[in-house]
Amino acid sequence: MPATIEPSESTMADKPATALTEVEDRFISLWGDISALWGVNRSVGRIHALLFLSRQPLDMETITERLQISHGNCSTSIRDLLAWNSIRRVHGPGERRVLYESEQDPWTWFHACIRERRRREVVPVIDQLHEISDHAKTTADVADAKRSADAKDLKQAHERIARFTKFMDEFKDLIDAFLAVGAGPMGKALRMAAKVLPKGK
Repeated sequence: MPATIEPSESTMADKPATALTEVEDRFISLWGDISALWGVNRSVGRIHALLFLSRQPLDMETITERLQISHGNCSTSIRDLLAWNSIRRVHGPGERRVLYESEQDPWTWFHACIRERRRREVVPVIDQLHEISDHAKTTADVADAKRSADAKDLKQAHERIARFTKFMDEFKDLIDAFLAVGAGPMGKALRMAAKVLPKGK
C-alpha cells in the first residue's frame, strides 16, 4: 500500500493560526510522532490527540479538514481507535452526524495501546521463539544420539535460545500483570508507589 502523506506543521499552519491552534498543532504533531515510535499509524495518534484536546465531540468531516488527511485514512484510523476503546461514538440531541470524543484518562488508552502491541508483536515473536527452541532441542538430541562433532555446540545453542525464550515469557507475564492491574484503584496505588521508588539515572 502506498504511504499516506501527512501534512507538516507548516501545512496545518497555512490557515491563520490562533494561539490555541498553535498549541494544539504542536501537541498533535508530537503525539503523531510518539504513536509512530510505538508502532501505531501516525494518523491514529494525530486524530486521537485532536479529540483529546477538543472541547466538544467532532465529526469525521471536521477531523479530516482540521488535520488535512483523506476520508479513507480518517475512517480507518477512527475504526482502530474505537477498537482500542480510546475514543467513542456520541450522538447529540437532534444530531444526525456521528460524533467522536476521546477517553480522557491517559492510562486507559495507554493500556489499550499496550494490549494491542502485545497481540500484534509480542505474542507472535514468542510463539516463533518456542518453535525455534523446540527445533534446536530436537536437532541437539539427534546430534547427541549420533555422537556428531557439533553435538556439544548444538546443545549450547539450544540452552541459550531456551534461556532467551524464558526471558520473553517472563516479559509477557509482566505485560499481562500490567494489563490486569488496569487503570483502577490497584493501578493508581502502584503508580503512587512508583513515585517514591528510587529513579534510574
